[in-house]
Amino acid sequence: MKSQNHAKKKANFLFLCFLISFILLLTSFFQIGNHILKNDKIIAQNGVFDFKNADPLVGGKRYYLHGDWEFYYGVLLKSNPPKITPKKELFPVPASYAGNPLKTTPYETGGIASYRAYIENLESTMPLTIYVPNLACAYRIYLDGVLVTESGTLAKANSESWSSASSTRQKVNLSPERHELVIEVSSEHYSGLYLTPIITGFHAANRYQNAAISMRYAFAGTIFYASMVLLFVVLVSKRRYFSSWLPLLFLFLSLRLMISTEGFIVTQPTFFWLSYEKMALLTFASTFVIKLVSLIYFKDELNLSFSMEFTAFLSSLFLLVAVGVAFLPNSVYSNYYFVILQLVSTIADLYLINHLCLSTAQGNKNAGLFTLAYFFVLSGITVDAIYTNGLLPMVCSSFMPLSLSIFALFLIIIHARRADEIYRAAQEAKELERALEKANMSVMISQIQPHFLYNALNTIKSLIRRDPKTAEKAIIDFSYYLRGNMDSLSHTEPIPFETELQHIQYYCNIELLRFSDKLTIEYDIQEEDFCVPTLGVQPLVENAIKHGVTKKPEGGYVKLSTYRKDGFYVICVEDNGIGFDPDALPEEDGRSHVGLQNIRYRFKSMLSADMTIESKPNVGTKVCIKIPQQQNVKDKAKDKDKDKA
Repeated sequence: MKSQNHAKKKANFLFLCFLISFILLLTSFFQIGNHILKNDKIIAQNGVFDFKNADPLVGGKRYYLHGDWEFYYGVLLKSNPPKITPKKELFPVPASYAGNPLKTTPYETGGIASYRAYIENLESTMPLTIYVPNLACAYRIYLDGVLVTESGTLAKANSESWSSASSTRQKVNLSPERHELVIEVSSEHYSGLYLTPIITGFHAANRYQNAAISMRYAFAGTIFYASMVLLFVVLVSKRRYFSSWLPLLFLFLSLRLMISTEGFIVTQPTFFWLSYEKMALLTFASTFVIKLVSLIYFKDELNLSFSMEFTAFLSSLFLLVAVGVAFLPNSVYSNYYFVILQLVSTIADLYLINHLCLSTAQGNKNAGLFTLAYFFVLSGITVDAIYTNGLLPMVCSSFMPLSLSIFALFLIIIHARRADEIYRAAQEAKELERALEKANMSVMISQIQPHFLYNALNTIKSLIRRDPKTAEKAIIDFSYYLRGNMDSLSHTEPIPFETELQHIQYYCNIELLRFSDKLTIEYDIQEEDFCVPTLGVQPLVENAIKHGVTKKPEGGYVKLSTYRKDGFYVICVEDNGIGFDPDALPEEDGRSHVGLQNIRYRFKSMLSADMTIESKPNVGTKVCIKIPQQQNVKDKAKDKDKDKA
């Protein structure tokens, strides 16, 4: 009870540490983002960006265009200028014009809108560009009435809007005078500039985008390759090295990287030019799929205690959230709802993390690494969801590829360690097999010690003169006995019991000639259609004779019996000799008898058999071996024959 309470306390402590670390990570992203934006953010005042006191745009410098823009709902100022001067209001960027659960606005999601601001006192010696990275809406950017950036097709009808993951950008050269900047947006469900427009060097923007794509696909390709290798191992290997859910999890991770943010720039043609906005919905759904597969994978790997019924419940819940969000009416739909609905998945996250911490506290050596690995996948997906829905102030799309790759790396390390453990176990098994063979050899050789040969030959010598026929039979028994010992040198697998019984009878016939007045041998053989280790029972009979009955002045009997009971084959060797204390078995002392512990080990390792010893000083000894019927070689052979028939 104390150990269980200690494990629960430790698990609660680990769970608390996980949550604190996760919260600190998210907080640090906001803090780092705000710190970066101190120098990289220009805030519009009444729709005017004044760069008079800003650092010059050189190298890879970029500016985030935050602040209040002029906002025109339902209007395309440049593409389709209205005949009547539209209603103007100031609206914050970045923000969704459909609002969020904490703020009510009169606008539905989707549709068209225009933003206008003015740039003053900005001069650069290098060509510039203006764009909105990773925006799901289709948009166009006009500078002084000239189209400089385009991403997708804008249309008044929501369903006709189509957005591209990439943007077509033109070089822009600015003078210190005032310039008009207009951004038009069009979407089916999303709402305006919820991500921040950026102005930066034209070549720097291209280099950044290419670097982001290269890094993302380097990580995605590595994970995808790992998934294919793991899948191949699952298909061709008979041994279960890892859960079959692992390749599927890796496959979803790599797919997640290829269909989101910069990844979709490359794969959009592969998906039949599906609108980036619709792919964003699939990306949202893939988050729930990854978490669900992770849940099942961890349960399978660590034998976690939650039920499959709970997993089925979570599956239904995730499916409802992931797919159902696409059917929300525009009056309800908002990209901020993505973040809110994403929190639903924390039910599974917290539940899984709790079980991982408990498994770690209970001493599962891999559970701690699994917990740490899941920290990265949870962090990457959460940060990506917050960023792509406009709640992080800076571009941080590279964090998710990095975190998912670290997650995959941890899993590879865990399973590499497990493969190493399997290899070591196999090596140890080989060493044990060699030790067993050595023990078998010792057993066999111990049966033909010189003193036994000397005694047997002396007995035969004395019989030759007074009883030639008995001597002849003794020589035959002795030769068969020797041949049985020599034949056993080549046997590493269990042999039929009838073969072992014949060997016992040859041995006993010789001993009966030596101790005829003091020794009686009894046989009660009810079952003999099973297998035993070679020379596995004969040493027990030898011990009973040499160290039991013949040590008693008046002698006694040795009884060998076999029978079947409760699914076991039972072998008993019983004598009424001098007995001994079974709790104080002597260690190997170099005598001719074979240690009982060695015999116990051979039966256990070969046939999963158990050996019991009952003995009382001056009363006798009884050794019984119980061999499971399903472990017996002969029974398995019979089953195979039945299957073939």
